[in-house]
Amino acid sequence: MKPAAPSSIMVDEAAPQTFTLTVMFDGQRFDCGSYISRTAAMQAGRLFLQRKEGEAANGRTKRKPGKK
Repeated sequence: MKPAAPSSIMVDEAAPQTFTLTVMFDGQRFDCGSYISRTAAMQAGRLFLQRKEGEAANGRTKRKPGKK
């Protein structure tokens, strides 16, 4: 098992009251959209990382339709 790459959350102000969220996880970059505040973008980034870490811990990579 390879060591996990550090994860990071980057929030940039693209325009007044428009913040873009980019998350780095396991060597991959995810562009996660635009938000109206830095706080909202940071919260979304933390939730995204929690989900990705949970998927990595469970060995789950994507949803499979019809499977429970």
